[in-house]
Amino acid sequence: MGSRTLRRLRSSSWRFGVSLVMRTPLIGVLAGIVTTVTIVVIGFAPAPVYANSQAESVDESEPTESDRQAGQQSMETAKHSVPTSPPPPIGVRFGESLEGTRFRVAYSYERIAHQGLRDSDRNVSASDVLAQVGPPDYERTPRSLTTDVHTLELAYAPHPRVTLILELPFLRKRLDTTAETGVESHATTHGIGDVGFALIVPFIRKKHEQSQIHLGLDVPTGSVKRRSHGTQRAFDSQLGNGTVDLEWGLTYRGQFRRWSWGGQLQGHHPVGMNDLDYREGSRFEASAWGGIGLYRSLRASLRMDLQKQNNIRIHGTDNIDLLDDPSDNAKARGGLRLSISPGLTMEVPHTKHQRLAIEFGLPFYQKLDGPQLKRDWSVKAGWQWGF
Repeated sequence: MGSRTLRRLRSSSWRFGVSLVMRTPLIGVLAGIVTTVTIVVIGFAPAPVYANSQAESVDESEPTESDRQAGQQSMETAKHSVPTSPPPPIGVRFGESLEGTRFRVAYSYERIAHQGLRDSDRNVSASDVLAQVGPPDYERTPRSLTTDVHTLELAYAPHPRVTLILELPFLRKRLDTTAETGVESHATTHGIGDVGFALIVPFIRKKHEQSQIHLGLDVPTGSVKRRSHGTQRAFDSQLGNGTVDLEWGLTYRGQFRRWSWGGQLQGHHPVGMNDLDYREGSRFEASAWGGIGLYRSLRASLRMDLQKQNNIRIHGTDNIDLLDDPSDNAKARGGLRLSISPGLTMEVPHTKHQRLAIEFGLPFYQKLDGPQLKRDWSVKAGWQWGF
């Protein structure tokens, strides 16, 4: 591909992105950003290098043993030497392959707080839900949900273009409810969540740009059968979803001097029905972010995230008319959420390949299939060490 063709590709990609953003609503804006980024990545792909048609003089003398050892050492060094760019925000899932290291150990803590109820794009009170004339005729309703997630991540790169990841989550959930009699109660659940595996494969690695795809698999190690006083607990109080989940993602990152940017598209799809004859809905996410270097190894970022969650599917009759709690309603699980997330990332001074990061998530628009709990805020912090 010649330089003139490359320039045409780049120009057309920008015109396409601009027209897409101008003609679509907010959801289309985010999709247009990621689409434009993907096309730009393809347009900036390096052209193939062809051998010189003129023969060059070659030293045909037999290499010595020292020459062989030096050549092997240089090849091994080049094998694991890849251009690095600023890391994505910690909230980006599987957003970074191993670069220059073979192993990585990471720990993260995340708290997700839900407070209050929402039906479609409006807030509703607990009294409104309890006063609703059925069916369903609710006898109690959730007030808040707090989820704490501790995650241990192990990553290994058997090849410079392949990164394997294992995620082991430990969850603690507290669900507070209010009955129509005014009695308040709570249920706490804790234990191992669904263990995740992922494969990350970069397909563009340049000085200022990187792109990658990831494929993930979650296995149902988290319980979906937690009970309280002989009764099955609500969906929100379970530790997993009971099915094998498939995940895919496309991530792009770029930088210029102090500035960095990126985008990600991903999907999460449960497969089959679990032992209780239901399946969680698919989830789709699109995010875009920008960052700037503040001081030495300290960087700030701002990320916008769109999440679309589908409702739970139940095999057979769901008996929605018999429900007494909206937390048990499979048709009140989906919705659309837009969030903005500022964050900080710091390379730990006087250490090698160690990093600290934090990000706050603040939803500013939620349209939910309710009534269901709305997200209030979230925070995620973590540490990682590559070696």
